[in-house]
Amino acid sequence: MDYFYLFLIAGVGLVFVILEFDKQQRRRVNSLLKNANDVQPLLMQRCMDQKLSRINTEINADTFHAHNNKELEASLKQITVDYNTGKISLPVYNNKLGELLDKLGRK
Repeated sequence: MDYFYLFLIAGVGLVFVILEFDKQQRRRVNSLLKNANDVQPLLMQRCMDQKLSRINTEINADTFHAHNNKELEASLKQITVDYNTGKISLPVYNNKLGELLDKLGRK
């Protein structure tokens, strides 16, 4: 009978330790998720950087006429200013860069 109470107390203590550990881990995960909420998606940001470098390379190349270059540069500058001031979100900015890249591919 003495062993029964010993195992009962040990079991209750073990369950208490496990529940406390679980609560602590949930708090850590929730704080991590709260902090990561404002982080931009990494893959979209990498794709955007690649598009920007391709657009800048094509604009600076001598294959386009001066008029087309100035028009595309003005569009790129306006889109970039809109994104930097917060008027458009990252997905919209990425889509607009894709449209500019398509324009470059057609000309």
